[in-house]
Amino acid sequence: MDEKYQTDICRAEKKYIDSLFRLQDPGSQCEYLLMLGMEKPPLDSLRADRYRIGGCRTAIWLRAEDRDGMVHFYSDSDSLLVRGVLSILEELYQARTPEIIKSHPMRFLNYISDDVIYPEIKENGLSKCYQILARM
Repeated sequence: MDEKYQTDICRAEKKYIDSLFRLQDPGSQCEYLLMLGMEKPPLDSLRADRYRIGGCRTAIWLRAEDRDGMVHFYSDSDSLLVRGVLSILEELYQARTPEIIKSHPMRFLNYISDDVIYPEIKENGLSKCYQILARM
């Protein structure tokens, strides 16, 4: 069962990496992430200080829980671009075991131009989201 989930994550992440690689210019990547962000509705109920990821100027909220050994989480951001990245996180890691999440770190962030998602947001916000999910 775990092997199937690993394969699903690899296939899904490859799809996003391929898209980001083809859209090498920041403008195209920006449009792509904005599109993903607009498809993910904001979660006003999540926007509380206790769910906010610290250390990042862009507001990112994450609420995660362990149900039946699987990580279930909700995420939101005040940035449509970051919300687009969060939608990718949800596809990759929603309803997975912590072991599966730990064994598959986010490689797709490396394919997003630093002009689109600043390194500070990648390191202090999005990477912290992954760390929280992997520690569940």
